[in-house]
Amino acid sequence: MPPKETVEETRSYYQKILPFYEKESVARAHLSFWRGLARRWRPRRILEIGAGLGRITAGLAREAPSIGMDVSLEMLSEAARRRGKSVGAGFVAADMRRTVFPAAFDLIVAPGDPFSHLTRLSDRRRALSAVRRQLAPGGRFVLDGLYRGRREMVTPSREVRHREGVLRIDEAWFPVGASDLWHARYRYRDRRPGKPDDTLEAAMVARSWDPVTIRRFFSEGGLTIERLWGDFDERPFRRSASRLVAVARRAEDRPGRAAR
Repeated sequence: MPPKETVEETRSYYQKILPFYEKESVARAHLSFWRGLARRWRPRRILEIGAGLGRITAGLAREAPSIGMDVSLEMLSEAARRRGKSVGAGFVAADMRRTVFPAAFDLIVAPGDPFSHLTRLSDRRRALSAVRRQLAPGGRFVLDGLYRGRREMVTPSREVRHREGVLRIDEAWFPVGASDLWHARYRYRDRRPGKPDDTLEAAMVARSWDPVTIRRFFSEGGLTIERLWGDFDERPFRRSASRLVAVARRAEDRPGRAAR
């Protein structure tokens, strides 16, 4: 059985950053990309892993009945409250390493890489195997994976404008120990005119994906990668890419027309 502490640590982390994550997630949703995939492939049912506040699940529900899965009870509660009127959207508290549903989803998506919290390789294999078992024949799994192209400290910063002001997010990523493991530190500063700044510091350990080994790793979970994209514009992946997006099918499915 998957270790309980991994779930509890993830829940605690998102509970801590929730007021800031809510504003940050608006800028990171990339709804047009995810809805575009649904329009192209016309799935009958969609599952989102790591649904968080439900923004993407609700958007996908406009294309097909969709379920959002997450371990954060606070975020799911907020998602259900906000998206309660979204026809076709539902939310479930569940661990991605367990098979929760039958093989009924033609499209399973993992935006923002919830797999990054699975730092143990054995946990990742369990999660990928669970994805395969929940995919319908001919279905696709799309992962927006954490990618760090260099083994050195990375310190990106960005600002997110919202209705009340500007949220500044400073990140620092430090490589630690084994390959692909990172210690990530976040510093949030929410500046709102006429009000004191809200600040918060948070940290987590995450595992990125290695483009050299990702195909073999997916294969060990029963999935075959048919496309690796380097961004949401679907350009082919290169080492200089800003992200890594993997499109996969069940290994037992005969390859049909490639994703375009």
